[in-house]
Amino acid sequence: MTKPSKKDTVKFSFSDKDRAISLLRTLVRVRYFGETLPTEAELSRLIRIPKSSITLGLAKLEAEGLLARQGTAFLSQAWNAQPPIGQVAFVLNTDILKGWYSLFQDWLMGFEHTLAEEGYATALLSNFSSLRDKLEHIALAREKGAMGLALASRTEPDLLDYLASASFPTVILGNATIRQQHFGSICSDNRAGMERIIDHLVSLGHRRIDFYVNGLSFHDGYGERLSAYQSRMRDYGLAPSGGLVFPEPHHEALARRAAAVLASQPQKPTAVACATDREAFELVAALRHLGLEVPRDLSVAGFDNNHFTQVLEPPMTTADIYAFEMGRVAANYLLNEMQAPQMPVRILLPADLVVRLSTQAIDEPAPPAALPSLAPPPQEIVTF
Repeated sequence: MTKPSKKDTVKFSFSDKDRAISLLRTLVRVRYFGETLPTEAELSRLIRIPKSSITLGLAKLEAEGLLARQGTAFLSQAWNAQPPIGQVAFVLNTDILKGWYSLFQDWLMGFEHTLAEEGYATALLSNFSSLRDKLEHIALAREKGAMGLALASRTEPDLLDYLASASFPTVILGNATIRQQHFGSICSDNRAGMERIIDHLVSLGHRRIDFYVNGLSFHDGYGERLSAYQSRMRDYGLAPSGGLVFPEPHHEALARRAAAVLASQPQKPTAVACATDREAFELVAALRHLGLEVPRDLSVAGFDNNHFTQVLEPPMTTADIYAFEMGRVAANYLLNEMQAPQMPVRILLPADLVVRLSTQAIDEPAPPAALPSLAPPPQEIVTF
């Protein structure tokens, strides 16, 4: 992901520091850093928080017994004093600290904190070179006694078949792989969240609203968000656009292509709804390189309520999918599955509008009121 420019400078607040300390606690307990933690300067760079807050966080974790000081270094003591009653695995395709995207971190924190409260340790399996590599890591975790696992991000059909044939307790976390019937899944209410974003933009007077997504063919949830955008626009009697819909895998170069398309249109959209906050971040940066400012020239909204939506400039209007809570729900679902197998269900958590400074009103008159929403209510449980 593109690093923020000077105009995208990250600001830190007290709540940011608390979150970073919570993330550091989880990373220590899952032994992300191994036995010896990096230097305070390196931790500051990795977690994106001032060094003074890292110093405070390390002192807190030392007082909790999670760390022991050895000279200038800190050694992990996680689970040494009281061994866990069991272990589960959290499977993620990418590095948990990679890029300016906090969704996976919030999932892991909610998941790991909940299991730790029940006496279970979490092993983080990530950064796979191939599907075979992922399968080998999961098989090794099972050999070492893992009692269940959570699959975050996109999951391959071959992996689902392997776990189903082994009757291994599993929960799927997130929206990337929702068209499957093997396991329970914890998802956001994509349709309701996108409808709320379109309602918000229309209430500000926007009529020409585009939708930007990449990786459409690799993420089931993006299709739900695109469909909700299209149907909600039609509810208002407005024409949905497909000029910024890219099926190919995510790449930040696509944001530059999208920005170029927007800048070249004779009658430009006045707003863009993005499939995720990541797309929104990258689109804002690409537009800025073309001399277009958000929201002065174009309103932009994301989806997910990534932590950095609050601290980048401008703060991003988005749909909050309650990622930390999704992790907690996934942990409780897996605990129940480990005790007694159950019929798989898809649990939808709310996706609520969060209005920030990336969207603003324009002078165009608002169109007629939309039809009532057909989206399922928040927290609906759908049984396959």
